[in-house]
Amino acid sequence: MEIYLILAAVLGIFIAVFAIQNAAPVTVKFLVWQFESSLAVLIIIAILAGMLLVLLISIPGRIKRRKELFDKQRKIRELEKKLKELEKAQTNQSTQEAAK
Repeated sequence: MEIYLILAAVLGIFIAVFAIQNAAPVTVKFLVWQFESSLAVLIIIAILAGMLLVLLISIPGRIKRRKELFDKQRKIRELEKKLKELEKAQTNQSTQEAAK
């Protein structure tokens, strides 16, 4: 757990250094929209937008895998139940044969 805290602190230091070194103001224009901010803020926003996009794209696959896992777990429970029933039936049959 402490290693994650150390890695987070190091990452925070790198981000701070990056922001300080890239503080130049930049203007972004798109159609009629115009936005001015520091280069570091724009790059960080672009990275976060990319991460969000990847997350959104991966959701259908995650849902599909989760459904498949649930279906397989349900099938395992059914097969375990059948196995117990067969073992019980075999035990009963063995007991009846031994009684004869």
